Amino acid sequence: MKKDNKELISKLFLVAFPIMLQSLVQSGLGFLDTLMIGQLGEAEVAAIGGANQFYLFLQMAFFGLNSGGSIFLAQYFGAKNLDEMRKVTTFTTVISVIIGTLGWIFVSFFPLSFMSLFSQDERVIETGIVYLRTVGFSYIFVGFSMMYSGAFRAMGDAKTPMYTTVFSLFLNAVLNALLIFGLGPFPRLGVFGGALATVISRLTEALLLIIISIRRKAPFVTRRREDFKWDKSFIKAMGSTGLPAFLHETLWSIGSILYKISYSSLGTAAFAAFNIDMTIQDLFFVAGLGLANGSGVILGNIIGEGDKEKAQRWSMKIILYTLSIGLFMGITELIISPMMISLYNISPEAVSTAVKALFSFSFLLPFEMTGVVIMVGILRSGGDSRYSLLSEIIPMYLLSIPLAFIGSKYLHLSLWAILLFKLSEIIPKMIIGEVRVRSGKWIKDLSLRER
Repeated sequence: MKKDNKELISKLFLVAFPIMLQSLVQSGLGFLDTLMIGQLGEAEVAAIGGANQFYLFLQMAFFGLNSGGSIFLAQYFGAKNLDEMRKVTTFTTVISVIIGTLGWIFVSFFPLSFMSLFSQDERVIETGIVYLRTVGFSYIFVGFSMMYSGAFRAMGDAKTPMYTTVFSLFLNAVLNALLIFGLGPFPRLGVFGGALATVISRLTEALLLIIISIRRKAPFVTRRREDFKWDKSFIKAMGSTGLPAFLHETLWSIGSILYKISYSSLGTAAFAAFNIDMTIQDLFFVAGLGLANGSGVILGNIIGEGDKEKAQRWSMKIILYTLSIGLFMGITELIISPMMISLYNISPEAVSTAVKALFSFSFLLPFEMTGVVIMVGILRSGGDSRYSLLSEIIPMYLLSIPLAFIGSKYLHLSLWAILLFKLSEIIPKMIIGEVRVRSGKWIKDLSLRER
């Protein structure tokens, strides 16, 4: 038993830790980015927070596409089926570029319509429009980078995407300082400068991944036209297992936007406070993202190797580890976060709202981490993406989102109280998900399609 635990912890550390570190740097520099914008004023924080909701929507759509593809990639890699790995990567990459291009077109022509969902403040809307029209071009590179990063991780190589992401994020931070505030010979461009820095850094990350994958002759890189020939059985397999994962994240991101709309009705100060809290929360949620992605790769490889009993045993241990780590992260967030809020140049009202809301964020953190590991890490690794979709989206749309609107628009509750309504989504999906994991019905060996 001790040997089994040691092996699991060792694998989680090898695969999940680089993802956690990558997410931590990403969240840390995201916090720094928001802090820099925050020096320009409260309206700018609210504007970037609203504008970035469209990026969140696309990011989660990309994540769903990547997650659906990674289910197959991890199992095909475990089964040593490299031909199918290339087909999956070309398929997801082409779709991601199409989605990114459509997103760029949307924010180029309809930024006013989108920003109006989050604020009626003219300054907030105008600032958000400038940001969206500039940053939209980078959506194409984001999708591509996520697909290649996911392919590297499916092979157990979490370090390569970590290095490329960390480099691009540090580049983004440096360019932010130069272009937002006009340091040295650079002009002071404000929000436009922040958006331009984001475009340059995301393009750099995509180019680095292309160069590295070609030089290393990565098995998922296309080598022939046949890799673009997706037959009916391939499309059917991707549709039945990958499509629910894509829909899951897309519907989740739409739900997340609906949450933000309900919070924005509380006013500019409250919405700015929420966006600041989210950048802080992301710093502590990195453990959940790392465990979800890492467990998905590890369990997927094991299932591809044919050891279902081991996958079942390890999945239950991963849930216990996640809940324990989540409790630790929640307590740490509660202690540290108020000091971080004091760094922002916002009104006393926004500071007070942000501090109170962080108590709710800290309380929810361990449950949210456990939920994402069950749904995204465990169930999807076994190809049970349809069950994962229904278990999370139904309580979200039928309970949590309606309660958020009722609390903000009709009961006029404070932000911290409205956030607690998320328990109506989190608790049901945790219970349903754990029951499913215990049943063992989530394990499906998808690599058998080509054996």
